[in-house]
Amino acid sequence: MSDSRLEWFLKGSATLWVTGPGARQLVARLQRQGVVVRDVRFTADGVMLRVSVAALRHLMASRRAYGVRFRVVERHGAPFLGRRLVRRKAFAVGAVAFVAILYALSSIVWRVEIVGAEGEDQEAELRQAAAEAGLQVGQWKSHLAPPVELAERMVARAPNYVWVGVEVKGSVAVVRGIPKIPGVPQASQQPCNIVATRPGVILDVQASRGRVMVKPHQLVQPGQVLISGLLTDGGPSVPASGHVFAEVWYTSDVSIPLRVSSQGLTGASVSRDYLAVGGTRLRVWGFQEAPPVVYERDRETDWHVGRWRLPVQWVHATLYEVKPAVWQVDVAAARNEALIMAASDVRSIAGGEMVILGQSILQERLERGTLYATILTRVQQDIGAPAAIPETGGPLKSQGAAQS
Repeated sequence: MSDSRLEWFLKGSATLWVTGPGARQLVARLQRQGVVVRDVRFTADGVMLRVSVAALRHLMASRRAYGVRFRVVERHGAPFLGRRLVRRKAFAVGAVAFVAILYALSSIVWRVEIVGAEGEDQEAELRQAAAEAGLQVGQWKSHLAPPVELAERMVARAPNYVWVGVEVKGSVAVVRGIPKIPGVPQASQQPCNIVATRPGVILDVQASRGRVMVKPHQLVQPGQVLISGLLTDGGPSVPASGHVFAEVWYTSDVSIPLRVSSQGLTGASVSRDYLAVGGTRLRVWGFQEAPPVVYERDRETDWHVGRWRLPVQWVHATLYEVKPAVWQVDVAAARNEALIMAASDVRSIAGGEMVILGQSILQERLERGTLYATILTRVQQDIGAPAAIPETGGPLKSQGAAQS
């Protein structure tokens, strides 16, 4: 017969208590006949065993021959479970109803979370857009549109958001939104010119509106009109706009010392331990003599009792020996350092976007161990800035370049 436990569960099995003079011989005969017997326990009064429902007929046919009696102790498997459920209809109905209610509750959206909103107004706007798109508390998940379609509906109903994403996790719907960045103020529509803010040589003119008044390689002076808002002499005027890139010069005076002194660790150290009570430290270990010049590094415990920090702490201090060191800087290295310092100085003065075209040392001298240098830095930058159009203007004149 089959020894499958699944088959035993589906067809049923029973635990029997067999008594009588031939109980042991009956078990041996069942095994010889190939009847599967499980959980066999022999006692002085009888035998406890478990057989399938199909094997009960073998016991019925053999009980008189061996003079035994048996009693069903426990029934197992689907047939008996079904009978018990039929007898307990209220329990069965309750179990089925519980599973159905649990499934129904898990199929409903119980919470809508808004992520990314800045302030209550933006959150309310996105929540309203979600409700109008069909995503709200109490909605069946099966009735929801696909997340991509929901997001498109919300973006159309939330004008202050540039992107919306929807994700449903169980009974929680998460709506993530990216608000639009407040728009920059519109450019003034008042007619104006673009004039030079500093002297330089024109490299490139990119005019988006207005009349270009300069050419590449032309020297210009501060205040000179680069892009005119007057389209024609005496004609209509517009707010000129564009970029005018020019080569501008900056001079920087820097000084680099050729002898640099510092302090370095020798590797020798001394350790000490203290008991810190309030602001007082009591040395309890480490009485070696410290070097004359030291660098001290402390490590203090952080003992607490609950949230209260104890007034007594343990401090481990390490005193490292420090030795002064002096080294000589090469003149070529000092020149490179001077160029770097001059470039940094120009970036801080020029401001905005700029490109360094080249650097030249105009003058240098060595005096008392220090290199003094005057450095010229050539940069490319936008020198244009808007300026009002004069009420009465004569012919526009080119002016000579100046050096800052």
